[in-house]
Amino acid sequence: MLAMLGGAAGVLFAYLGKDTLLSLRPWGGSELVLDLRIDLRVLAFTMVVSLLTGILFGLAPALRATRVDLSPALKDNARSLASAARPLLTKALIVVQVSLSLVLMIGAALFVRTLTNLEAVDVGFNRENLLLFRVDPRLSGYQSARIPDLYQRMTERIEAVPGVRSATMSRHPLLSGSARNSNITVQGDANQSDEPVYSNTVAANFLETMEMPLLLGRGLSIHDDARAPKVAVINQAMARKYFGDTNPIGRRFGFGGRPENAGQIEIVGVVRDAKYTGLRQDIPPTAYTSYLQETPGQITFEVRTAGDAGAMAASIRDAVREVDSNLPLFDVKTQSQQAAESLMQERLFATLSSFFGVLAMLLACVGLYGVMSYGVTRRTNEIGIRMALGATSPRVMRMVMRETMLMVGIGVTIGLGTAMAVTRLIVTMLYGLAPTDPVTISIAVVLMIAVAAVAGYIPARRASRVDPMIALRYE
Repeated sequence: MLAMLGGAAGVLFAYLGKDTLLSLRPWGGSELVLDLRIDLRVLAFTMVVSLLTGILFGLAPALRATRVDLSPALKDNARSLASAARPLLTKALIVVQVSLSLVLMIGAALFVRTLTNLEAVDVGFNRENLLLFRVDPRLSGYQSARIPDLYQRMTERIEAVPGVRSATMSRHPLLSGSARNSNITVQGDANQSDEPVYSNTVAANFLETMEMPLLLGRGLSIHDDARAPKVAVINQAMARKYFGDTNPIGRRFGFGGRPENAGQIEIVGVVRDAKYTGLRQDIPPTAYTSYLQETPGQITFEVRTAGDAGAMAASIRDAVREVDSNLPLFDVKTQSQQAAESLMQERLFATLSSFFGVLAMLLACVGLYGVMSYGVTRRTNEIGIRMALGATSPRVMRMVMRETMLMVGIGVTIGLGTAMAVTRLIVTMLYGLAPTDPVTISIAVVLMIAVAAVAGYIPARRASRVDPMIALRYE
């Protein structure tokens, strides 16, 4: 009966709360439009599980009830005798609950701290007040020769919008997972590396708009067009890898890994390292080349605004429409949203593991409270005798709390050992901390003990307030 009532409550909870997960958006992106319905097959499966759970966990007390010794049971002190044989199985289940809850909480804490570490990563540029959108003029019939002029007119019109500080372009938006890489050949260097170099085709003001500091040489300019010699600005990682402590300005390299390409591109500047494909990935050797020397068919605009970038989306759409009303805009989002989307998996794991960890902890505490409350009720006569013989209320409370914390301590110990073994399986999913991180584990353990102590304190407090005269007459 209890299992059926619990299953029915679970079905009601699932029906009322089935849209809650979507509203939380644990993936970090925009809201998903999904029609969630209770599937009858899933409902039938969960009902069967509820019934089997009730039968399985009801077998032990049912079998124990068939083994009652009639003689003591018919005597007046049957309750006292029964209280002397406290069921170890019940306490063992509480210990298991506490240990499993701790494992889930440690895993959740590791995922939450991983997400926090990734969100605090220095990306190497200013991602605030930056609006992104992508265009592909080829879809509107533009030929390659007309595309640079279109980009220039769009840039000028967007920068004329009130609230826009500057507008720039890049073939691949940063932190989007999109990138291009190739092997290179450095002129005058016989020892070439097989590690590919990443490249991004950008506008002349890309570094300034993204607020990526230039460390050496000069940046790209509007004069670096198709008629001018090919140039590139490289990042610190590429300068260290291929040129060491020497000045790379004026050195030449070429993409493709062939010796005949080694002199194609001249290095004119070195820029500070910045994240490219994502927050988790290391900063790769990167070269920034001018889009005027290699105009891509589609490109991403980055618009730096004076205020909230998201609020400027409508004005910027109107500005692009004035240049060409048939040119569609894709993937309109802020750079902060782009960064959040790159952490979709980490945010999903952190949200779900936290939810199930807290749920498991609450279930363990409910079970602990139930067991201790039942124990206090069965020991009412014993507590009354103790208090009649001089036991004080604080001493009775300590007695009950000691029994509570003993179960919690055993569960925490088992849970710690289990967590040490299990969390090693998720080491590749963590960032900035080890699976045995002492701070994370300590936080989870303290939280588990604190909540369990509160669950045990309530029946302990009730036991300490028992009136000895009433307890001695308690049946």
